[in-house]
Amino acid sequence: MKKYVIVLLVLFLTSCAAKKQAAEYEALPDWVKQKPIIPGYYVGIASVKKVGTSAQYTAKARQQALTDLAESVSSNVSATSVLHSIETEYGFSESYNQKIEISTDDYLEGFDPVDSYENESSYWVYYKIDKATYHEMKEKRKKEAIATALAKYESGIAEQKLNKPKEALSFYLQGLQAIKRYLNEETPAKYKGNSVDIGNELYSSASDILNALVIEAETSEIKVKRGESFAYPIDFLVTYKGNPVQGIPVQFSYTGGYLKKDRQNSSANGIVKLEPEVLYSRNGKEQISATIDLKDLAQKAVDDLFIRGLILKRKLKPAIVQVKIEAPSTALNIAENSCSNRSDCDKIENIFTQNAKQYGYELESVKSSDFIFVLSFASKRGESAGGLVSQYISGKIDIRDSKGSIIWSKQTDDIKGVGNNPEEAYNKAMNEFQTALNRRYFKQGFDNIK
Repeated sequence: MKKYVIVLLVLFLTSCAAKKQAAEYEALPDWVKQKPIIPGYYVGIASVKKVGTSAQYTAKARQQALTDLAESVSSNVSATSVLHSIETEYGFSESYNQKIEISTDDYLEGFDPVDSYENESSYWVYYKIDKATYHEMKEKRKKEAIATALAKYESGIAEQKLNKPKEALSFYLQGLQAIKRYLNEETPAKYKGNSVDIGNELYSSASDILNALVIEAETSEIKVKRGESFAYPIDFLVTYKGNPVQGIPVQFSYTGGYLKKDRQNSSANGIVKLEPEVLYSRNGKEQISATIDLKDLAQKAVDDLFIRGLILKRKLKPAIVQVKIEAPSTALNIAENSCSNRSDCDKIENIFTQNAKQYGYELESVKSSDFIFVLSFASKRGESAGGLVSQYISGKIDIRDSKGSIIWSKQTDDIKGVGNNPEEAYNKAMNEFQTALNRRYFKQGFDNIK
């Protein structure tokens, strides 16, 4: 009986909820239930949750409704448009609306707010725009944009004739920015009595400039010892249609690490100089490359990210200089009074040789080396107990450069050995000392050579 009552109660509550939902749906305006189709008008409708203040969610609903309206009037990409050329060239198929946002302050300014509706949790808004008004506003704006683009195109042509490709490219990109909203459409204009598509003319002119910009290195290879700078500046020549060109930004890169100064503009004679820098690399070969900095050109020309991207997709051939890295030389100098047993010093020298090769150093005599490890060490008797004796060995390593200056110094720990007699204790201490040199101190020394 109790179960039967519970089932009836659940059915009753479910029926009440369904009736409430049905009543709420019936109360909705017809335009909320289904987006209306009005002859001669484009329609935009949006709904948002009531999150935040009234001003925040109503503004969000308004923007979404206008976006919906804009999608209603958007057109397909013309087969002769700039956008089609770009997509054909680079093979991407992102939707035009993702790249170019519709501005509600542009040719949608003739929209009319029709109605709004809200309940406890949501807010709806309804806009429409007269098709004739929309097309009239759009055509007016488009003609103004084309006129601006044409003026930029003419200025770019003039700069090209003066061998100023940087300035010309800037004008062409500014022209494309002026007609950005119409890059998926034909953009007809009159130039010197001929009919042209100004969008395609601007884009192809910008491409022609990039194709004609060339950077070349005046040397193909340099040699430098690791940790030292190359002797002379490396010159690169920037040309446009074979003529030296000024003011072109160039970016340098080094495969072995960072360069302190990695950007430079070409001089009046087209030269870009990479001044001598200290180079580090444990590889025998590296590269220095110089590339025309398209990002800098784009940023200084326009502020629109999409228009900048039109040239950032281009890959210009860099100028490359091969760098042969010569390994510096090193040697070990053990103080004469340190070794009581020659075999101990021979083992230390072998350990040093292995570490030097591991770090990519050539071995030379003390007199001709770039870096000299000066090692001194001594032993002393330690405590005795229970028939056992101990010995301690401690040392010091100084690294000197070819001029004799100390560039690194390290005092070793006291290394202890315990044995049945002083000789056994010393031998054990020496083994531990040699292990410490191999695993710690020689490696620390090489790590601290710049």
